[in-house]
Amino acid sequence: MKKATLIISLVAVLSLQSFAQSKTNSFGIKFGPTFDWASSGSTASSNEGMRMGFIVGGVYDYNLNNYFALSSGINVNFWRGHYQFTDYRNISNFLEKMQIKADRRVRSTYVTIPLAAKAKVHIIDGLKAFAIVGADLGVNVDTKAKDKYDLYWVTYTDDTFSDEYAEQYRWLQAALDFGLGAEYQINKQFSAFAQLSFNHALTNSFNRAMARETESDIKTNFIGIEVGIMY
Repeated sequence: MKKATLIISLVAVLSLQSFAQSKTNSFGIKFGPTFDWASSGSTASSNEGMRMGFIVGGVYDYNLNNYFALSSGINVNFWRGHYQFTDYRNISNFLEKMQIKADRRVRSTYVTIPLAAKAKVHIIDGLKAFAIVGADLGVNVDTKAKDKYDLYWVTYTDDTFSDEYAEQYRWLQAALDFGLGAEYQINKQFSAFAQLSFNHALTNSFNRAMARETESDIKTNFIGIEVGIMY
């Protein structure tokens, strides 16, 4: 939790410090809830429902003209997932490498840097709509999980989320970004915006060793409802 608080503070400070700008450059901050789930490219794993996460970030737009911009920044994504996958556990010498189905709940924190193209359309004075298409590269800075699995009609469950599972996950992740939104000009300096975003990971969350052992392909996804202020 302390690590997450420090990251959020850093994002806010970097964004606010960048507020001195010309007409070509726009800076801002954003936040909002996300609806998270895992997609699978393997029959050995499956999603077990959608969970709610959160995203906060700093935004930078380089405006090419009144209609197009290059958009970047930095995001902190608190992703939540629930999925099943085929696991192999050393339960005892007799049952070594026994194949079971693990039910896992995950809490991951990703710090991502997006790069996208933004197209804008003026609706009426002070109001414009926009669309975003791009990609991002993220670093997994924290992952905690807890498992539940059945063995001979007995259910075993982790009591709390533990970071001992972090070593099973890839630390670098690439994803696609899409967004639709609207921006309203409050005054000459500030504008408020809201956007609906979709993020789909291109890489397996599990690292190579875990993916090879479990034959699972877990990709993170989320739909975000984000609001923010631009300067």
